[in-house]
Amino acid sequence: MALGPTGISRVNQNRQLQINGDVITAVAAVGTVTDSIRARLADLELPDGYGMIIGGEQEAIQESNRQLALVIALAIFLVFVVLAVQYASLLNPIVIITSIPLAMMGVIGSLLITSTPFSAPVILGMILLAGIVVNNSILLVEFAEGFRREEGHTIVEAIIEAGAARMRPIMMTTITSLPGTLPLALGLGEGGELMRPLAIAVVGELSLSTVLTLFVVPCVYLIIHAIGDRISALLFGKKSTDRTSVQVADQRG
Repeated sequence: MALGPTGISRVNQNRQLQINGDVITAVAAVGTVTDSIRARLADLELPDGYGMIIGGEQEAIQESNRQLALVIALAIFLVFVVLAVQYASLLNPIVIITSIPLAMMGVIGSLLITSTPFSAPVILGMILLAGIVVNNSILLVEFAEGFRREEGHTIVEAIIEAGAARMRPIMMTTITSLPGTLPLALGLGEGGELMRPLAIAVVGELSLSTVLTLFVVPCVYLIIHAIGDRISALLFGKKSTDRTSVQVADQRG
């Protein structure tokens, strides 16, 4: 006679012993609790052939984060492909796509300042604001290309004129969006804790994207086009001719 388990649970033909636990001290995020459990079990030595897996809500959160990350990568790729087809060039799409990772710095900064853990609502906020950031960059680049094509401005003059023309709409978008998002970011009202990470991500990304669109994106536009002109000159022996300089040459002729 020997003692034995009343039931044997298996996963992928491997025996498992499931231990459940609840948080009874205070309201805490799943990630914080998981990190605490891992820290306490860091010195636990398991026999050969044994392993430990943290499941439950943490496993579901990791799976949802992987799916959302895949959605973000697919969305960025599709936007880049559409822009490349529209402009028949890779320069302007690179300028526009560059604004997305730069704007994510605002999300990281807002999360660090408010001590908010990275979660699925934060990723949803990033996806929500990515559309606004890309739209502002597309219109800025489109205005600059229009000034170069129709009015014969140089690259520097065109991007300055485009920034001046787009500054008011960008500022209006920021001013109208931030006051509506701040109550959620402060966690006011019933159920505010659920939407608070999303609102914090939106506030951080929207605040930084305003500065990026007006100052950083024009600089990236100038740098990318300067690099593109040098590569074209090296590969094809073509020198970039500005329409303004061509018109001046025709008038002198």
